Amino acid sequence: MKYKSHIFSSFKAKLIGLMISVTFISLLMASVGLTVVQVKSFRNSLESSTLSNMEILSFNLIPMLVFDDSDSAQRLLTSLKTRPAVKEAEVYRLDELEGLVFVARYPEGGEHYVHKDIREYITPEFFGEKHYLTHPILLDRETVGYLYVYSVFDELGRFQLEIIGTVVVIMIVCLLLALIIALKYQAILLRPLRLLVDVTEEISINKDYSLRADSTGNDEFSHLALGFNAMLDEIETHDRQQRQAKLDIRQLNMGLEETVKKRTVALELANQNLLATLDQLSQSKNKLVEQEKMASLGGLVAGIAHEINTPVGIGVTAVSHMGELVAQLESEHRAKTLRPQDLDRFLVNANECVDITFNNLGRAADLVKSFKQVAVDQSSDSVRTILMADYLHEILMSLRPQLKKTEHKVELQCAPGLKVRCHAGALSQILTNFIMNSLIHGFEGVDKGVITISITKRDQRISLTYSDDGIGMDADALSRIFDPFYTTRRGHGGSGLGAHVVYNLVTQALNGNVVAKSELSEGLSFEIDFPERENHVVK
Repeated sequence: MKYKSHIFSSFKAKLIGLMISVTFISLLMASVGLTVVQVKSFRNSLESSTLSNMEILSFNLIPMLVFDDSDSAQRLLTSLKTRPAVKEAEVYRLDELEGLVFVARYPEGGEHYVHKDIREYITPEFFGEKHYLTHPILLDRETVGYLYVYSVFDELGRFQLEIIGTVVVIMIVCLLLALIIALKYQAILLRPLRLLVDVTEEISINKDYSLRADSTGNDEFSHLALGFNAMLDEIETHDRQQRQAKLDIRQLNMGLEETVKKRTVALELANQNLLATLDQLSQSKNKLVEQEKMASLGGLVAGIAHEINTPVGIGVTAVSHMGELVAQLESEHRAKTLRPQDLDRFLVNANECVDITFNNLGRAADLVKSFKQVAVDQSSDSVRTILMADYLHEILMSLRPQLKKTEHKVELQCAPGLKVRCHAGALSQILTNFIMNSLIHGFEGVDKGVITISITKRDQRISLTYSDDGIGMDADALSRIFDPFYTTRRGHGGSGLGAHVVYNLVTQALNGNVVAKSELSEGLSFEIDFPERENHVVK
């Protein structure tokens, strides 16, 4: 199949096809033109013959129309039997009052029927083999009637078939002659090209670039052979240079192999050192992240300890005062100087001390409870179901020592009954880092700022939006906010790991995603989206 495709796509086949195509198109155009001319000439001769006969018949019909002799007109029309082509003929008399009046019809006895006004055929019309003709009958150049004739020329169809058959035979003979001539002369015309192809194939097989094509002569193929030989000169030179270059490279490679081996050993050693260094850096990074978490927890511990100290101190003072009252009451009782009013005064003071002690110890217990839950969550990777609104209040309670030092406000937007199953510790750490970031960086130079925390649930996914109205940050800082060790307060206590820890907690612990948005003087916001249930445990 491939061989046949090659034959039909060769230049030889294309040349023969071109010659045959040109011959065929030329013969076809000439044959069509000749056929049209011959058919038209034959049709004109038929029409002329019919018109001559109608003129004679019209002349003979004049007295019959003048004297209204329809029987004679009918007999005269019967003479058309000698013309088999005539299928129908009708004679009409032109009356000034009645218009066209029917006189006679051939064949006799047939029904009088005219498709349309016969005067439309005064100009003869051919429709295939059918011919329609209406000839006016004139008397002293005045129309006295019309002769309508309908003919079917079967000989016209036979003539057309004969002409077409003759043309087809001539075309076939001419095409065969053209094919024989093309086959005879294509070998002569394409011999230089065939020799050039032979040289090309031999060079391609044997890689012998010293061969040259025959360039004798002064035709286009000779010029092609000259160009081909010049190209071979360049290829031969290039091939010689390439062989020499390969030899030089082979010798050079032999000398470089030992060097490559030595470099490979050195590179492997360097890679091992680099891998060890990367491992150490990864461990250091993980330690720093854990230190950042512990530092955050340590800050909570210090704040809570300071916060608890106040109610505990008040409770101790109240209990000490109550001890003094008890000692005084006991002394008066032993001295038997205790009066009823002294006992009443003691009871009032004792109740006041109990109330003070109870209220302050309750405050301390609430602080310890909130801190205990938040601290346990931050140090654990367990998944549990939490009431989101209550848990947010516990987180804010643990951050109260830091918030009470400022005039900033925190606004919570969360449905009271919203329950979420997630890593509570990760959520606590995230919000703690956000709030501390706002207090340390976002509200720098801002006296009264507002922090907004909004949490919604839709289709088993939780959306958390945290925003502040602080100083914000530029596009460059925003693009690097989650990079480890990136901070805008280098040397002022910033480690650059807070936002990076948040990113890891959101993507790994919560299996969600976080997006930061900010502009200078427009505050900073974080949008977090994560699934409600998460069973993945961060290791």
